[in-house]
Amino acid sequence: MNIAVTELKKPKRTVRTPHINIRVAEASDAAVVARFLGLFFGMSQWANHLEYDEEKARSYLAYTLNTPHAMYVIAFDKDEIVGVCSYHVFNVFTDPLAVMDETFTIPRYRRTDLGRRLVAMALTLAKVDGCGVMNFPICSGMKEQN
Repeated sequence: MNIAVTELKKPKRTVRTPHINIRVAEASDAAVVARFLGLFFGMSQWANHLEYDEEKARSYLAYTLNTPHAMYVIAFDKDEIVGVCSYHVFNVFTDPLAVMDETFTIPRYRRTDLGRRLVAMALTLAKVDGCGVMNFPICSGMKEQN
């Protein structure tokens, strides 16, 4: 069997974002997170099939951000929310299990370390909460976010 060998390209250097503050969302962040999730929704394939209801999202977030079952890690550049990573915790069998919901950064922070930082914090928090596993479901039909 002949296998074509191509020259490997050097990976692009990732832009670092130490100026971005990352923290866990609180109930008082519900409106800001709901608006931001609307931006994510509008840029996704979901918008072709579902209608986003910001009021329902805000109501859900106001409730769930007071529980240990849903975590939203949010990133701010000064006062502007620029990224989110969320997951839910389930008690499956005997040990808690985390399931990633979404990870999203605004386009100007793509190809930076921000997404990695958001996911790393989510993984750390889930581990601290006793989760031995975090599933990362992939939504079929999601277009690449440039």
